[in-house]
This record gives sequence, C-alpha cells and structure tokens, in this order.
Amino acid sequence: MRTSSTLDPITVEVIRSFYQSTARQMRSTLVRASFNPVIYEMIDFSVGIYTRDAELIAEGPGIPFFMGTLTFTIRSVVKHLGVENLHDGDVILSTYSYWTGSHPQDAVIIRPIFVEGRVFGYTAVKAHWMDLGAKDIYGTDTTDIWQEGLQLHAVKVVKRGRLDEEIVGIIRANSRLPTTVIGDLTAEISACGHGVRRILELVQKYGIETVDQATASILDHGERIAREAIRAMPDGEWSAESALDNNGLTQDQVPFRATVRIVGDEITVDTSGSALQQAGPVNSPFPSTVSAIRLVLKMIMAPNYDANEGFFRPVKVLSPEGSVFNPKPPAPIFLSGWTAQIMAESLFQVMAKIVPDRSVARSGGDLGGMMFSGVDPSDGSFFAGGEDECCGQGAAIDQDGENALILFVLGESSNVPIEIFEERWPILTERYELRTDSGGAGKWRGGVGVIKEWKALTDLKLIGTIEQTKSPAWGVDGGRSGMTNQMTISVGLPHERPMGKTSGLVLPAGERLLFAMGGGGGWGDPLDRDPSRVLNDVIGGYVSVDAAQRDYAVVIRHRERSYSIDENATRSLREKRRALSQT
Repeated sequence: MRTSSTLDPITVEVIRSFYQSTARQMRSTLVRASFNPVIYEMIDFSVGIYTRDAELIAEGPGIPFFMGTLTFTIRSVVKHLGVENLHDGDVILSTYSYWTGSHPQDAVIIRPIFVEGRVFGYTAVKAHWMDLGAKDIYGTDTTDIWQEGLQLHAVKVVKRGRLDEEIVGIIRANSRLPTTVIGDLTAEISACGHGVRRILELVQKYGIETVDQATASILDHGERIAREAIRAMPDGEWSAESALDNNGLTQDQVPFRATVRIVGDEITVDTSGSALQQAGPVNSPFPSTVSAIRLVLKMIMAPNYDANEGFFRPVKVLSPEGSVFNPKPPAPIFLSGWTAQIMAESLFQVMAKIVPDRSVARSGGDLGGMMFSGVDPSDGSFFAGGEDECCGQGAAIDQDGENALILFVLGESSNVPIEIFEERWPILTERYELRTDSGGAGKWRGGVGVIKEWKALTDLKLIGTIEQTKSPAWGVDGGRSGMTNQMTISVGLPHERPMGKTSGLVLPAGERLLFAMGGGGGWGDPLDRDPSRVLNDVIGGYVSVDAAQRDYAVVIRHRERSYSIDENATRSLREKRRALSQT
C-alpha cells in the first residue's frame, strides 16, 4: 500500500469531484463536436484524465473497456517520443493497435498537461472513426495489421498549438469518409483541450503541491477499497473455460481459459491454457486483455465507486506472449473486442464460484453484429455505419437479468435510435421487438434479447461480426442457458441463409436482414421460481405460455387477453418434475 501526504478530506473530495466533472465536460465536448453517429449516438469512445505516470484519475461516461487501455497507450507513446520531446500545446495521435489495444479506427488522442514547464499529467480520448485506410471499413478476414488500417505509432498532429496540415492531409487521404474522420479528429482534440484548460484552473486555484497530494490520496483510497474487498474473499484458485465461435478464417472454435488466484489482498488472473494467437483477426492485444479483466474485477470489488488506477494496484494479469490474449505483431486484431469480452464473461463465471452474491450469469453477448457501407441513391455519396444491438443480461443470485441492454463492456453505449439510423442511412427498420423465450430459465430468469429486421433501400456491402452463435449464455446453480445470437440474410427468400463472421457480402436493395439477439443465463432451479413471476413474464411477453409449462412447470390458462395460473395443475406438475429429478 502506498501512502500519501496528509490532506484534509474535504479538499481531497472537492478536487476529486473537479476531476470527475472535468472528464464529463470532455465527454460533452466530444459528443457535441463529433460528426459520426457511432460517437455521438452510440457513445463509442472513452475520455479520461491521467497523472504524469499515466495513472487514471477520472473518466467520463463512455466505454469502460476502452478506458483501461489508455494507460498503456500513453506510456507507450511517451516512451516512443521521449518525455523530453513533449512540448506545451502538443497533441499526439496513435492508431497502432498493439499500443492502443484496438483496431486503428479506435483512434487515440493524447495531450500532455504542462505546469511550470514540466508534464503534470495527460488528457486522452479514444473514439471510433468510421474508416481509416483499411481494406474494408471493418474486417473479419484480415491476416495482418496493415490490412486493418493506417498504422500511426505516435504522431504530433498538433505541434506547440499549431495543427499540422500535412498530417491532417495524410489522414484525409486514407479515408473513404474524409470529412467525417477529420471532424471526429478535431472533436477529440477539442475534448482534450478542454480537459487541459480545466486542470490548469484547478492547479492555479489550489497549487501544484496540494493537487498532487490530493491525487495521491484519491489513488490510495481506491487501492485501499480494492484490497479490503479482495481480503474478504477466500484464498484459492478457480478456473473457467469458454470459446469464440471461430477466428474469422476457419470455422473451428477458439478455446479460452481463465484462472483466478487469490492470496491475501491480491488477485491474479492467468489466461494460460487459452489458444495460441490466431491467423484471423480475433487476437486481443495485451492492453485490451488487461482492460477487460480489470473492468470485471472493478464491478465486483467496488461497483459503487468512480474508477481510478488505485483500484487496480492489487490486480495482476498474466497472458503468455504469442497467445490469443497477448499476440505478437503483426497478428491481426480487428475483432479483439469480441475476444476480450468473452474473457470478461469467463471471469464472471469464475467469480460466481468465489463471491456468488457479486457475480452474474453470462449475458447474451456480442458487441455489435453488423457493419455496412454503400452508395446513397439520393446524392451518390459513400456511406458507412454500424450497429450495436441489445442482448439479455445474465441473472444474479437474487434478481432477474435485465432485458435488452447493450453489453456491459460497452458501458454507457447505446444503439443508434431508429429515427437517426433511417435519416443517416438508406435502411428501413421494419421490425423491432423483444425476443420471447430467449432468456435462460431459472429461479431468477435471464434477460431477453431483441429481434430487429432491416430492409435495404440500396445495395449494402455487409460485414458480419456477430459472435456467440454456437455457445449459449451459461446459467449458474441450476439456471439454464439463454438462446444464442442469430443473424439471417435475405429473409423470406429462397436464398435465405444464416450469417456469422463474414466480409464482403452484398444485400441487394429490397432484401432484408434479421438480427435475433441472445438472452442471458438463468440463476437457480427454474422449479423454484415463484409462479406469479412466471405469470408476469408471460403477460410481459418475456416467456411464452408453452415455455412457462416446459421450463418452469407453471400451467397458464389463456382466454382472449386474460392469463391466470392453474394452481392445481402447476402444483401437480412441479411435484412430478421434482420427483423425476431426484431419481
């Protein structure tokens, strides 16, 4: 445990709140200035404030999975450039996947904060640009990082306060959507700039020594909370296994293994036993692996506190080099988020054995099933977009999983509202509803996913990125699995077919695409679910009458629009089911 100088707690809390409000203001600046709906509607970004050692102090609401990678990015960029070569007013851009932890389209902007002539800290933003020099706007079949986009290790896009037009020209020339990409670049620069101005105001008000002491106290507090939470867990070692559907090139599943070791007030997560790095783009750079693991442990150790680097001091991550969770360049990484997400889900499975009151069953999964591009028939312009869809969340030990939510690793993200979607792109949404029976049965039911059907109003080039089509969401303590994800192209036509990870398919104008998103796993024996809850599920459309009887042994009478429980039939059926389970 590190120690910080004594400072009155009120001042520390005021400074902590100042950091938090500044990060939120950075977020607002980015949302208002960006050109791309994936940023301003889907919230596909993270913003944060970091110490001179690149330790997270405060984050704005966004994708928490991104946030944990920025420490790695800042440290790699500063090491590459040399801190002595940073100047007041510099803004650095990095798209190098092995430093940012993401595909090049998740561009990172870093701005150092100078106080009294030296680096005091950094503001940073990571946000998804729609296109940046890749062979496709997205890819499931890439075989090296150069096919995935423009690789920029650490480029000063602003030098001492002056925008480098040559660098901007290179970025513009490497995008199919240059106006949108440059707009998003300048939005990130503006967000970082706002953060720098606010932190300078903070230092001017309190003095550098007081702010440094308060920052150390904030990080120490996070560490203390995390260690107390870990110390309350039993010592030991536990493991869980899971798998990706495939690596994008072959159809074989990619196996994962997560092992958790707890000793005293420290916790280690080891991914040894997982697959070696893959030829297809499912490899997860080490920063992403660490970030996903930290996210889950933070949710379990201290869910009610704002995140900072202190919470992660007792956490160690081990991933053998050359594995799918710590690949060596130039292994492709376009779909690394899907890999890291399933590792995060595996951790919940492990933690359900250790602290069941703090964990959950597996979610319906998937970060987003589809990217698309085409030519707008109204004006002949090129367009590109994507969609994150809602899945069912896993049940907990004392409550149902939430219905139709964006996957937890995406945090504050959302799907694009239909009104915006149809305004920006020539696609008509014809159906959007909850997916009945998709949640896993249990004493506590898994949340249900959604069904969405599109009609293409022009030819669409599709890139399918859907996952968890083979392995359903597992349940806990007798809870059953939820339904898997499904995606169907050319719906209702003789050539209708399922779609998984696929690049380059064309959906002709007038044809339809169907998403059926998975449900979360259940928790506990379905026969222990209160029949009145099952009745409410049927009325709400979450569970069908047939599934109520099949999965929960609850017999529902249905007359016109009226539903009721046949209590005698239900009691008899449950007694028979329990007797059979004991034989």
